[in-house]
Amino acid sequence: MTANPGEQTFEIPASAIEGALPPELAGGRHLQNGPGWTKIGDRLAHPFDGHGLVRSLTFTHDGGASYRARFVKTPAYVDEHAAGHLVHKGLGTNVSESPLRNIRAPGPRNVSNTTIQPWAGRLISGWEGGRPYALDSDSLETIGEETFNGALPDAAFLAHMRIDTAANRLIGCNLFRESPARFVFREFDASGKQVAEREASIPGIQFEHDFVATPRWYVLAGNPMKVSLPKFAKAMLGFGSLLEALRTDSSKGGELYLIPRGRPGPVRTIRLPQRAFVVHFANAQDVDESTCSIELCAFESFDFGGEFGFQGPHRPLDIELPDNRPSFQKLYRATVRDDSDYAQWEQLSDYGMDFPRVHPAREGQTAPAIYASTRSDGVKSDPFDAIARVDTVDRSRPTEIWSASEGQFVGEPIFAPRPGASDLEDGWVLAAVYDGALMTTTLCVFDPKNLAKGPIAAVPLPLQPYGFHGFWEGART
Repeated sequence: MTANPGEQTFEIPASAIEGALPPELAGGRHLQNGPGWTKIGDRLAHPFDGHGLVRSLTFTHDGGASYRARFVKTPAYVDEHAAGHLVHKGLGTNVSESPLRNIRAPGPRNVSNTTIQPWAGRLISGWEGGRPYALDSDSLETIGEETFNGALPDAAFLAHMRIDTAANRLIGCNLFRESPARFVFREFDASGKQVAEREASIPGIQFEHDFVATPRWYVLAGNPMKVSLPKFAKAMLGFGSLLEALRTDSSKGGELYLIPRGRPGPVRTIRLPQRAFVVHFANAQDVDESTCSIELCAFESFDFGGEFGFQGPHRPLDIELPDNRPSFQKLYRATVRDDSDYAQWEQLSDYGMDFPRVHPAREGQTAPAIYASTRSDGVKSDPFDAIARVDTVDRSRPTEIWSASEGQFVGEPIFAPRPGASDLEDGWVLAAVYDGALMTTTLCVFDPKNLAKGPIAAVPLPLQPYGFHGFWEGART
């Protein structure tokens, strides 16, 4: 079922919340971004091409919550809202059955629907097909393209951004889809001013969605791509989509690329013991002055198609499509020494999982646990019906799982630290649970030290579109 509630503003009284919200969360908010409008006119857009709907759920001091949702007003959104039908072609979406109309349709389709990141007094909405967008932090209204005071060129900017808490910097990366692929890492201070830049080139055509950074390294995955020339020609002639023309290059082994941060030096190519197609990283850290470790979710093989159950513009989403993939994502740790181009490789859980997150202040540093979305049957990784806690220190501790009820699906789990806590697991895990049959979404609050016990509080919402990524923003002072 495709939810399309549109823009909303409403209050949830404390009496409507199951359990009790921890008072320490009051004033903070759960932010989320995802494709909030996909059924556009008489056609269903691919979820990657749905218009970004940013959602803010603020916990109030009376034990209730306040909800607000606003679309990111990109040119594609403005045009299609006015027209009532698809106008801009996307990665996996054509505007019509007419090839001529598809050829003439403007592009690219920047829908700004993937990530949401508070920085420099505004919210940054990310999508890797173009520049991010800036939103007003309180109203969520769109300010316009985010250029960080002119630092960003008119080019792709990876949807994921990273925060170096110790340096108080936001890190992002421009991608130039050339061969070799060219990346420009940029760091911004608390005012949004660029204070560091590092360029790197990687051979071939690369798919990149995420990266991680330690004090010594930027880390990218080696996801080599190839293009089916016949399908690319069909897409150019309006008969197919660009997504259908993309293929992963399974002839190559798994690789990571380490780019020196804050110092000169060549890009390092690190070989992995198996093929690995990486969509999301969990974290990375410098173990010592000559060793780093990287936690990531990886497929052994991956083919584009059927993402989130997409079957085409005139058929409903089929949640069983991901089961047809030849492999599913698992969580691994790669350990890399400065004197070796080969990584030690450790699988961290038997469960398939994605959307891995750590304590937000521990990005680029050692974190005690990784939280991720998973499948409770342990057979596949998605669609997700459970959340997992993986201990990164005590490797003898089994993966802890909480499973939603039958027919429910879960989103990305996010860690909300207790203000002022020194214990890195003193806080709460927040995750949205979607129930299409009951037409509800519930934001569940968990005790991370007793995840399997279930939520200690649950905030009821009308059914919301599935969110891609989110962020916990503590109470602003």
